[in-house]
Amino acid sequence: MDMQIIGRIGSIVLGYALGNFLTAFLVTRIVAHKSPTEIGSHNPGMANVMAQLGFVPGVAVLAGDLAKTILTVVLANLFFPQIGHFATLYAAVGATLGHNFPFWQHFRGGKGVAVTVVLVILYNPFWGLMALLGALAVLLISQYLSLAGIAILTVYVIISVFVFPLETTIVLALLTLIMLWRFWADILNIVHGTQEKKNIPKKIIQLLTKKKDSAKSAK
Repeated sequence: MDMQIIGRIGSIVLGYALGNFLTAFLVTRIVAHKSPTEIGSHNPGMANVMAQLGFVPGVAVLAGDLAKTILTVVLANLFFPQIGHFATLYAAVGATLGHNFPFWQHFRGGKGVAVTVVLVILYNPFWGLMALLGALAVLLISQYLSLAGIAILTVYVIISVFVFPLETTIVLALLTLIMLWRFWADILNIVHGTQEKKNIPKKIIQLLTKKKDSAKSAK
């Protein structure tokens, strides 16, 4: 088999294997002795954990999901250097698939926003940052986390059409469709006006203030 094909398949398989580690399960077991599927929206992701258990557990989930994706990319580039920067692309895609569709959870996982952030940044830091700024603008204007998550890849695909190879654009477009599918229920709720809005800056300030007040009370 062609080494280019082996490198791409190997990167995806590696990414999927490591992507199956869902940090939320570890964090919620330690903090609440529960599965993330038993709390809040039942989604094993940062937003649900932060909303239900607090700022620190939420950040811990985010850090873990970012770390596993970075590790995946590093290993893929070590094992499959023959495919160059495509090792980063396919490893991160595999990690996203593993995170979203973990076999040990009957293929019901997270939505892959944190994993996607690593993908867009590591594949091309400058354009990745532009995509994240675009998504941040969407979040601040709409206050919908789901739209911001979708916007990350949508903006990146648009950029990709003009900047990256065709193969990259096709892979990113397919990943965007998966993201839309994972957020489809949220999209329908937005259309019907039933989706909860999140004022993230205000929420973070409230969480930090609450933590500060708790520390003062403990003294």
